[in-house]
Amino acid sequence: YQRRVRGGLFKFLKCFALQSSFKTLTNTTTKPGQILCLNGIRVLSINWVVLGHAYMVFVMLAEDKSFLKTLLLRRSSVAIFNGYPSVDSFFTLSGFLVAYLLLKQLAKSKGNLSPAHWVAYYVHRYVRLTPPYLLVILVEGFLLRHWVEGPFQFGFDAFHEPCKKYWWTNILYVNNLVPWKGDEMCNTESWYLSNDMQFYALAPVFVLALYHSPILGICTNVVAVGASVIAAGVITYVYNIGPSSRSTMNPDQWWLLYIRPWIRCAPYLVGILGGWIYWKYRAALKQYVKSLSQWEKFLFGATWWCVSIVVEYAIVFGIYDQIRDVTLEQEAPSMAVSVSYQCIKRVCWAIALLIQVYLCDLGLGSFINSLLSWRGWIMMSRLTYGVYLLHIGLMTILIAQSRHGFYLHPDYEMAVRYIGVLGVSYLSATVLFVCLEQPLAALETLSYRKPRTTPPNPTKPDLEANVINADIIIANKSSNDYGSTSNTNT
Repeated sequence: YQRRVRGGLFKFLKCFALQSSFKTLTNTTTKPGQILCLNGIRVLSINWVVLGHAYMVFVMLAEDKSFLKTLLLRRSSVAIFNGYPSVDSFFTLSGFLVAYLLLKQLAKSKGNLSPAHWVAYYVHRYVRLTPPYLLVILVEGFLLRHWVEGPFQFGFDAFHEPCKKYWWTNILYVNNLVPWKGDEMCNTESWYLSNDMQFYALAPVFVLALYHSPILGICTNVVAVGASVIAAGVITYVYNIGPSSRSTMNPDQWWLLYIRPWIRCAPYLVGILGGWIYWKYRAALKQYVKSLSQWEKFLFGATWWCVSIVVEYAIVFGIYDQIRDVTLEQEAPSMAVSVSYQCIKRVCWAIALLIQVYLCDLGLGSFINSLLSWRGWIMMSRLTYGVYLLHIGLMTILIAQSRHGFYLHPDYEMAVRYIGVLGVSYLSATVLFVCLEQPLAALETLSYRKPRTTPPNPTKPDLEANVINADIIIANKSSNDYGSTSNTNT
């Protein structure tokens, strides 16, 4: 008994060992069957998110906004000011992974997962995401206003007042609904987490339908996606919303469309359907590709790469003319363009992204797959959750302590700010991962281990001690939603 106590205490303390946590972070070992390109997609997507937020924050505080007009008239700048598909990438990958891993577990258990599994499915998600999230809310919403001094420190009031009033909505992951207009949201960027948590909670309904009755599951998924598309179109038409926030006459687009779960669920649902297709037909697709000649493989892969890239390019840059017209105060975007774009952009982006994931996994990715599957992305992908949580607060600290005005011209000034914010975000995310995320992950894994009541038999695998742990393997794996939360992320 004393040996067990000492051993348990040692394991508990080991969970907080910085060396062990850092070793986990830097481990780039891969296993057969892993979809390595997802790591690169995650990292590039979060970098895109930070780029858009950097311009959003610094543009709002710029001393001279005259250069903004020149910036908006550049076609290349559309990738910054219309970078919203970067968020849809995370929703798509999250739905894809949750569905694929749940289906694998359902297949192993012949469709009968234990109650312990379903409890762990939800508990794991909440435990892994919430502590780092609450720490950031505590620091940004309540402490920074006392710690940071500077000419613009009053900006922290924008963090404090909403968090003082609505911090509880973040704990319950409903701050995308309460307050209704989102004008007093605590930790504004956390609307994503609430949506993702809500989608994660409902995902088993669609996955179970796909497993037990594929026709019913497909119909349910398609109907839900269709309802989301119709809702986006109706709201766009009724409230006269443009195709993007930079080409709209309605400033309420934020709470009408951008943060609502019934609008943002479309790429997640497409991801769930994509995860089912991948689970169901992966072997058949690989066999088909293997049967093709080298020339046929090239033609097949090049065709689908071109189609998917053209679709993604059209989604990001296709509204340049509308942004230009609004910037020059010419005619407003036509309602037909606005409704069409708002209806299809999220679904089309998700489909195009999944096609690219399939191509990489099937060996048709060429140099693109080599780039996205680079082992260096593995470590960085574990930090994307921390980068997501921290980057806005870090930018606010930079602004609060600034002794001079901000300017958008020349471009290298913004490049320096962006690279600096991104680098500090990854560095801070490393500290968060090593000191909090990984220790909590190790503690959770330790808590699921069942203590022995009999001495181990060295000739017999210790299966009983891992029954509960096996039930939560899907939760451990599916936390790869973002990129970091448990080996993430989401």
